[in-house]
Order: sequence, then C-alpha cells, then structure tokens
Amino acid sequence: MKNALACLASLVAFVSFAADKPATEGAEPGQWTMDFDAARKVAAEKKLPILINFTGSDWCAWCKHMDKEVFSQEAWKTYAKDNLILVWIDFPQDKTLVPEKYVKRNAELSKFFEIEGYPAYIVLDADGKNQIGQLGADQEINPTLFISHLKSILKKRPSEIEKMIKGLPEKTAQEYAESQKKLEAARAEQKALNESYEKKSAELHTQIDALEKRLETIRTAATLATLPKEKADAYSAKKASFDKINDEFQAWIATRPERNDANTAKYDTWRKELSKLEVEMQALLD
Repeated sequence: MKNALACLASLVAFVSFAADKPATEGAEPGQWTMDFDAARKVAAEKKLPILINFTGSDWCAWCKHMDKEVFSQEAWKTYAKDNLILVWIDFPQDKTLVPEKYVKRNAELSKFFEIEGYPAYIVLDADGKNQIGQLGADQEINPTLFISHLKSILKKRPSEIEKMIKGLPEKTAQEYAESQKKLEAARAEQKALNESYEKKSAELHTQIDALEKRLETIRTAATLATLPKEKADAYSAKKASFDKINDEFQAWIATRPERNDANTAKYDTWRKELSKLEVEMQALLD
C-alpha cells in the first residue's frame, strides 16, 4: 500500500509540473496552441511576438525538463500572458496527441525553420513571418533565466531596433543599418546554398541508386548465364514474383496506412514474403 501511495504521489507531482495542454483550435496570449494560423492572426492583432515550441512532448527528455522547470511555473505563465503568443508544434510517439490536420503542416514547419533537434524555440515577430531568434534547452534553467534570454532576443524586433536607432549618433545608426543589410544578405545566400546542396545531393542519390541497381542487374545476368536452364528459369520466376509483390507493397506504403493491428499484420506478412523470396533467389545464385 505504501509503495502504491508513493507511486501515486510521484505521478501527481509529475502531472503538476507538466506544461498546460495545448489548445487545438484558436489562440490567446500566454496559452499554448497548435493552431498556428490562429496564433499568427492574434499576434498581428495584439502586436505580440510568437514563441514556437518544437517538441517531442511524450518522449523527449529535454522537452519534459523545460516543461517542468519553465513552462509549468507561475512566473512563466504570468510573463507569457502579457507578452507572448505560444505555439506548440509536437512530434510525439503517441500520434493521437496531434490532430491529423496538423501532422503534415508540422513537418513542413520543421523543415522551413530547419529544426535539427528537440526542443527548439523559434521566436517570430508579430507578423508571424520574421524570425528574430532561436533558443534551446538548458540544464540549469528556470523561468527568470529563460525569460531573460527571450527578452534579449526580443530586443531585435524591428520596432525595438527603430527606437534604439533614434538614440544613436547618425554615423553609428548608418553603420548599424548597413551591417543589418549585409547580415540579411549573407543569411539569404547561405540558405540558397543549403537548398542548392540539398537539391544536388538528392539528384546524385537518385543517380547513384539507379547505377547501383543497373550494375546489380548486369552481375545477376552474368551469373544466370552460367547456371543450368532450370535454375535460371526458377530464379526468373521468383524475381517476377518478388517484383510484383514489392510493387504492391510500396504502393500500399505510399497511401500512409493507419497504424493498427490489422495493418501491422499486413506489413509483416509482406516483409516476410519478400524476405523469403530474397533468400530463395540468392540460394539459386550461390
């Protein structure tokens, strides 16, 4: 009984430290929402910056750490309510945590903002487009420290910079403006280079894959030419069967079937049959 009560107490303690459950529709200051479109609309109306939380809420240890040490704390909630629009972009293991309509959009946002790991916190200006900065997790974190980091980023908002420039000597203000333009140009060039690299890499991957398959086909044909006719015919029959089953399998995968027991069984059956044929074909070539 004591152990059961201890486990229950631990569970209650954990739940109490969890960040508030995000809304799936609509947005309001200081409240997490998955509805990015609504968040952008409210941000524009309220002239508030947006904090996007890219998270793996049910598996990412660092994400849970930040939820416990920052986002579940009253100091954070008080600050966020008056100063931020909060967007929750989740990539959980439990797929029921994210509505189906947001799954593809979440992936697109992750790619657009070049997210490489979780958690990642993207800060956007009130227009919902201009990225001001980015933050990550920290072992020694608390609401005060995180808010301090965030305020430092928010000083880069165009509206804040405009106020700052007005108080600078003319020469310094001009230097700042020129440096800012150079920075934006350098970032644009870097992004273009990255996109060009990714495109070329994909093209080369396709080319390499095709060439490897062609060379494998030639090697197999050469081996078949040295085999007795019955063995070569048996291989050709199994290869035709393999290709037919594999085409059906790949077409099914492309439909993005729901993950359930029936589809898992269907997947396993296909994979076992393909593996069996691969082994049998290889045995004929040996």
